[in-house]
Amino acid sequence: MTSNNPHIIHIFNDDKFVDSTISIMEKSYPNMSDYFIIKNTEGFFKYVKSDKPKSIALITSEDFSAFVKYLIQQKTEVVFFHALDSYKQKLVNLLPQSIVKVWLVWGYDLYGNWQLFDKNLYEKETKKYLLKDKVGLKSKIIYSSFSFWLFHKALHKKICLPKRVLNILYNSFYQDFYQAAEKIDLVAPVIANEFEFIKKLKIKAKLVPFSYGCLEDLLQDNASDTVLESRNILIGNSADPSNNHLEVFKKIASFNFEDRKIVVPLSYGGNKEYIAFLVAKGKELFGDNFVPLLNFMTLKEYNTILSSCGFMIFNHIRQQGVGNIVSLGYMGAKLFLNGKSPVLSFFSNKGMTILDANKITEAQLFENLDSKQLVINRQVLIEEYSSKAVTNKIVTLVEMVKEQIAIKQKL
Repeated sequence: MTSNNPHIIHIFNDDKFVDSTISIMEKSYPNMSDYFIIKNTEGFFKYVKSDKPKSIALITSEDFSAFVKYLIQQKTEVVFFHALDSYKQKLVNLLPQSIVKVWLVWGYDLYGNWQLFDKNLYEKETKKYLLKDKVGLKSKIIYSSFSFWLFHKALHKKICLPKRVLNILYNSFYQDFYQAAEKIDLVAPVIANEFEFIKKLKIKAKLVPFSYGCLEDLLQDNASDTVLESRNILIGNSADPSNNHLEVFKKIASFNFEDRKIVVPLSYGGNKEYIAFLVAKGKELFGDNFVPLLNFMTLKEYNTILSSCGFMIFNHIRQQGVGNIVSLGYMGAKLFLNGKSPVLSFFSNKGMTILDANKITEAQLFENLDSKQLVINRQVLIEEYSSKAVTNKIVTLVEMVKEQIAIKQKL
């Protein structure tokens, strides 16, 4: 029987967003949630400092079965899956249909798990480095929108296909990720218009709101700071190739930066080879102006570096680095995003001043954002990410969870 507020089970990996999520959930609905962190191989948490989460080992089939059995014995009504990675995909596929499943999208779990999205994340120079252009004709045909359309029709018995073709389509598309995505009831992307990508999966999940942390948590002691006179330039948020660093480097290589620093975070994401390549390329093109961030640092330390950057260039085609965009946008950085990014369209449609990274000019990188634009940008971000706004999203989310539980109980 459902209580007034449902008891929520949260399942995370050890990550820097966990503590802020627990904080905002407990402020909104104290003691309504239990938090579980999937234990890493070292056996301790690297990022999570809160004492609320319990660790769970999910290594063997017995581990998965035991945890699912525990959830059923606890009469669990709803589970929040924070990023649908391989561990959580398996859990979703093992849980009974009666449990409401909520997928809180991070980005990599959507784009990295679905070939039809992954192949479109890279610009020309980055594709060359990754050898993405050398995908065989057979793979291009299989991982196409038409092939997925055929698969989906066959899956729901709307067309008949030869067994050999059917096997190829099932082996290509009906993996753990898609099976799990089909079972999801509610989905919270990082930005609302990202739901348009999720709908391309042709799954039943309904859109719900959620944000990881709020402005107050992100900015901490820097809430009153501005970067309207800061001269350094931030490029990307990680070492993941989806930042399309090489295109930005090539675009701005001929600009005169004087003594300004080009700050490039490379402390996570990407492999050692790509990081070493970027560092070498950055030093070659920008010399002493190039400052790679190679070691993990605290939020306070990172914010200090951000406060020196009046310009931010994020060349992701997909949603990525929104926390950085929110923080620096609030502090008054001039923001450049990839023209294909759903993040650019999301914030531009709300009235923020955001420029296209593909059309960046030297003049644009030398003139800071003006104070009038800062006021407008801040107002948009307050309406979307203030503590009050984030709490309101959680209230709406919980109400939609309750509705979904009620629907399940009638089945």
